[in-house]
Amino acid sequence: MTGKKPGRKWRDLPATTAPEVRRLSEFLRARVDESGKTLNDLAPVVGNATSVISTYLGGKIPNQRFVTALIAATAPASLREKHTGEALRLLDAALHPPRRPTGGSQGGPSASGLMDINAVQAQHLETYAHLTRALERHNEVRQAAANSEKLMWVLYGMVGKLEERVARLTEERDRLGKGSEAAERKLTRALGQQHRAESELSRAREKQREAEDLAARLQERIDHLTSELDRLHPSTAEPLPDVAATECPSAGEDPEGDDIEAALARAEAVNDSDTVTVARITTELAAEANIVPNNAVASANTANTPGATLAVLHEHALEAGYAGDPQKARDLFAELVLDHVRALGASHPNTLSSRHNLAHWTGEAGDPQKAGELFAELVPANTNVLGAEHPSTLSSRHEHARMVGEAGDPQEARDLLAELVPDRTRVLGADHPDTLASRYNLAHWIGEAGHPQTARDLLASLVTDYIRVLGLDHPNTLACRQDHAHMIGLAGDATLARNLFADLVPEYSRVLGPHHRDTSCSRHNLAHWIGANGDPQTARDLLTSLVTEYTGVLGPDHPNTLAARHEHACMVGAAGDPEAARDLFAELVTHTTRVMGPDHPNTLAARHGQARVIGAAGDQQTAEELFAELVPDRIRVLGPDHPDTIASRDALAHWRGQA
Repeated sequence: MTGKKPGRKWRDLPATTAPEVRRLSEFLRARVDESGKTLNDLAPVVGNATSVISTYLGGKIPNQRFVTALIAATAPASLREKHTGEALRLLDAALHPPRRPTGGSQGGPSASGLMDINAVQAQHLETYAHLTRALERHNEVRQAAANSEKLMWVLYGMVGKLEERVARLTEERDRLGKGSEAAERKLTRALGQQHRAESELSRAREKQREAEDLAARLQERIDHLTSELDRLHPSTAEPLPDVAATECPSAGEDPEGDDIEAALARAEAVNDSDTVTVARITTELAAEANIVPNNAVASANTANTPGATLAVLHEHALEAGYAGDPQKARDLFAELVLDHVRALGASHPNTLSSRHNLAHWTGEAGDPQKAGELFAELVPANTNVLGAEHPSTLSSRHEHARMVGEAGDPQEARDLLAELVPDRTRVLGADHPDTLASRYNLAHWIGEAGHPQTARDLLASLVTDYIRVLGLDHPNTLACRQDHAHMIGLAGDATLARNLFADLVPEYSRVLGPHHRDTSCSRHNLAHWIGANGDPQTARDLLTSLVTEYTGVLGPDHPNTLAARHEHACMVGAAGDPEAARDLFAELVTHTTRVMGPDHPNTLAARHGQARVIGAAGDQQTAEELFAELVPDRIRVLGPDHPDTIASRDALAHWRGQA
């Protein structure tokens, strides 16, 4: 037997419900009954939890988006326009009811008493609805963060396999010669897949960070709403269900390439889904931050709100940075910060997030001095708005310390990180990747501040923790191993440092690719310690190609390029050509002074190298004069006991004895 389904038994509307609200609620209930759909059916369509839908159908005035979505989900196509018009008319009447005479009513509580009770009840229902939505969002972003973390591990493995596949296909193409179109097609496809995998890996890293920041913000909102719900005394309102957070839990010519293509498609789908989730919830929170009167009609053009536009621009700027263009990312975030301030205000969390990214990409573009200044301004802003222990505040403190060190003050960087490490350990836990990162940077800047033995010992234990927590092939583990090897060399064992870097370079190439910046950095360190072990000719040749690569990829002003040029000039002199080294250092001192400033340790190091090779080229008097000028500058900047200061003082004494 078929026929119209009977209407469900809805709870009676409170007697105090205004007639206009009653008519709207009854109209919407009737539409749901006629459709035969359950609240569980409607929840994903209208974008609200079933408990929120119940409150709207139970006498709370909904917003326009909910009304239009509900009608679209329940009305037949032929009646949709008519029912939408009627529902919006009833909504307008409920939002703007006629004025009614005031005064007491016969035989019951006063109108003002009823209004007070009704107001508390309405506020309680609204707070409950906000809490339910916050819990749902919290679970969504936690799941997005978990998805991104899992995807990162998959993509790390995929990138490594693609590196091996590209190398194998290159050998096959070269062996078969230019006549093999099939081999050429496979190689071209594999190179494209490698680029896509690296791009998706970068997206997954950023999505995980954004989702974790968003989850922390939502947890604060949940805590606040829970306290507010307790304050409103639920006994004055209708009984509500308990709120509880849920636990997050080929046949072609190239079958191997087809399998990789399918895996990449799945990775892109996960990243796209997480991007939509994070952007949507970020936009919703941004829109809610601009508080409007209760039950005000929302714009029908919700998708085109400023918050949505800003989220798209944010994503675009990040993509530019992770695609290898930090200058473009910096410029885009500079514009986006201004847009966020205009749209959301200077203290909005999204504005602070854009300021963090602006500072980060400023540093990545080769200007750590400016980046450090931006982070110095951001830290107190994050502390005031988000709290001293919020993950974003801790992150801005970490980046501030790192940029201070990169800008030439290793002692200040060391001291800032010494304060940060216990805070991150207490808030995040000893094994959290961010805590490990701060421990790593603390050890690094202890070494750069003149204590390589202490840094070596700290990094030795940290390498063990990284391997246990993140695995042997994780990029952070490789970075820690690299710094450990470098500090071993600075502490006096150049041979062991060289051997460790000889092992690290192929591992970097396998995990991150032969042209990744971190791989190039490990090649730089290998060349340095090869030279320190008595083979400057090999070191010189390695650094010649590295300088060319850095200049083309990072630009001539990037710190990595300048560092490689310094090392190259040293090895040219050590290989027996002090005149050529003198000319290289003369250019480098001018360039480094302009880019980094006269007091940066790298500028002072370039001046030391220049004076040394001038003396080696036969001009002992000039070498003495240059060292006499350098020593007081190094004492002022680094302190009298820093190893670099001592080296310059010893050199001055040497050339005075020679002159």
